[in-house]
Amino acid sequence: MKKVLSFIASVLLAVSALAQDSTGLSNPESVTSDGQFLYVSNIGKALDPTAKDGDGFIAKLSLSGKVITPSFAKAKLNAPKGTAIIRNVLYVADIDRVIGIQLSTGNKITDINLSNSGTSFLNDLAVKDDLTLFVSATDVGKVFEVNVRSGAVTPVVDVKGANGLCYDKAKNLLYTCSFDFQNMQGGEIGVISWKNYIPSYEKAGDIHGAFDGLALLDDHTLIVSDWGALDHPAGFLEKIDLNTKKVTKYDWPAIAGPADFYFDAKQNQVIIPALVAGKLLFQPL
Repeated sequence: MKKVLSFIASVLLAVSALAQDSTGLSNPESVTSDGQFLYVSNIGKALDPTAKDGDGFIAKLSLSGKVITPSFAKAKLNAPKGTAIIRNVLYVADIDRVIGIQLSTGNKITDINLSNSGTSFLNDLAVKDDLTLFVSATDVGKVFEVNVRSGAVTPVVDVKGANGLCYDKAKNLLYTCSFDFQNMQGGEIGVISWKNYIPSYEKAGDIHGAFDGLALLDDHTLIVSDWGALDHPAGFLEKIDLNTKKVTKYDWPAIAGPADFYFDAKQNQVIIPALVAGKLLFQPL
């Protein structure tokens, strides 16, 4: 595992030379919204996704992308990644813990430690209900369920390179996508279902790539971001018809590190953190 983390850090540090910090963001990884503002997690100036260096932050932006508060959270953050909102609390995955930040004050009100699971790379979050989050751990290849009130952490399934998560509450299905840093075509799309309360994982078609963000466009269509490459801007988004397994790539310019994007259903657009480029992209669908 140390070799894998070292490889991840060295590759990302190499490509960080492409970054342009022209928007007040610094290696933005995830974006979410409460309908009034955008909240963007930033790994920080040091592009090391596992370093407890204290230079991570959450930026608060207008819905059009203007920075309102450069560092919204009052808590010390290291390399914050996936974000999700439950009842006016912004939850963020930060290396080996899930932190809850009150939207009205920026104060930390929850701190759930997952270091006992062996992870140093908590990644994406998905809301199950008002008490429960799913969280992916990319380095150990696991998905966990976290109770935000009690702090209880329950393993769900193993998914190698688990990254993006998206929960379909109506069908009780958790979609996943994965990223293999040693094989850019090693990631896959999968789905977790429950039978008699027992979870199981299966691939959602023969679809491969270097996947990061994931969202449900409608009840049978996923959108996923794919980095394409690590040494140059080659990222893109594509949609997947879950019924036919047809994959359609969006014809947009190459993105430098498309990470955990936000699907804005009201505006029918995606807001994409271009992690390596250090900016947000607004793309209509």
